[in-house]
Amino acid sequence: MMVKEMKEVIATPYINLEINKEPGVHVVLDETKKDGVYFIKLTVKSVKKRILPKMKLKWSVPLLDIQLYKSLQTSKGDVSASFVHCFMNKNGSNRYTIACSDIRHPILCAPNWKEMCLDVEMTLFSESTWSLHSYETELRVDTRMVETEELFKDLAKWYERKEINLASAFEHATAIDEKGNVSLDI
Repeated sequence: MMVKEMKEVIATPYINLEINKEPGVHVVLDETKKDGVYFIKLTVKSVKKRILPKMKLKWSVPLLDIQLYKSLQTSKGDVSASFVHCFMNKNGSNRYTIACSDIRHPILCAPNWKEMCLDVEMTLFSESTWSLHSYETELRVDTRMVETEELFKDLAKWYERKEINLASAFEHATAIDEKGNVSLDI
């Protein structure tokens, strides 16, 4: 018997999440803003351990005082696996920065601009990952006009508070096959 996936959209004032909803998967999207920085927390819980479905976060922002170059535009087939995307003005000050706390799972982010808007599409679980009972990540969207040095200091502090430790990804390793693939029991 084939289970039909149902597309669901969860929205906050700033961002929309599209998910191919599966039975037994509960998703919460929470958004807070502090001093020009949005923090968007995504929590996914599953009744049983499973490979989580592909999820797309989508939003648009006006292109205000952002210096862009046509050569930086991503194409439909070219999406970046970078965890931080920065957009600056002509003076080198931050105008818009997107950062994701999850550095362990494949995440694709494709910021593109059309006319006077920056359209952002971030895809989580674009590839099969480990079977999970729960998943949590946070996006940090910085709209403050601050110098690059201050921006990166703040980003570094934020990542430190997230206590991201790549070694912890391998704490639950149960096996490594002949190709070097790691099986995890998380």
